[in-house]
Amino acid sequence: MKKLSLNALYAIRLSIDNVLGLIKSTINLAVAVKDDLSDLSNAILNHLIADNLVFEPMVKNPRKNGFTERVNLANTDRKERFAEIKRIVKLHLKGRDASRKAAAKTLDFFFSTYWSIINEPMNSVTGVVSGMIEKYNANAEVIAAATTLAIDTLMIEFETSNKAFDVIYNHRLADDAAHELSASEQKKTVCDSYNELCNAIEQAANFTPNESVLTLFNKMNELRKNYHTLEPSVKEKIEPTPIKEI
Repeated sequence: MKKLSLNALYAIRLSIDNVLGLIKSTINLAVAVKDDLSDLSNAILNHLIADNLVFEPMVKNPRKNGFTERVNLANTDRKERFAEIKRIVKLHLKGRDASRKAAAKTLDFFFSTYWSIINEPMNSVTGVVSGMIEKYNANAEVIAAATTLAIDTLMIEFETSNKAFDVIYNHRLADDAAHELSASEQKKTVCDSYNELCNAIEQAANFTPNESVLTLFNKMNELRKNYHTLEPSVKEKIEPTPIKEI
């Protein structure tokens, strides 16, 4: 008698969404006949269900990083402070006071390449602003002009705001990285549990078969064939090839 064998499928290579689809469909098929499965198969099925309860929310409900709002607020604060500096400079460019108008011209020339940079993607603004402030602090003429227009204090506050943004933004990056690692680890966990169930059902179909087990085996095999077509090609693979799964 020919031994039954499930179609090859490397579940870990599938996208997160496809892994979830595969796991949920498999669980639904198995739960429908769980009364006809062995105690071992049911124990493995329950383990897969538990692992998927952790995995599914990570896929279906992408979380809002706790730092996101703080990053946006810090960026808004930074933009508003620079906008205030710009308003004061532009105002005095049109003024009648000669000394203030001259100071405004000096500052407008200095900031001319930076006025619009504040509206660039927030993660690229920080370094540009830091470089600008470094040049500002090294230019006595520009500092004197800022003092004349009473925006020297605003420049200090702007620098502080930029540094504060950088700290919060880096905290968010670290938090995102930790979450991505957690999701990746859970994907591996749920795929490992899925492979255990496939092994159990394959063994049951060969050594303790009944009508329900054989039907489940065939349905799971069709599911594996369908998802096999969704595996990325060799050139598209973004994960290392795992140890051969059934």
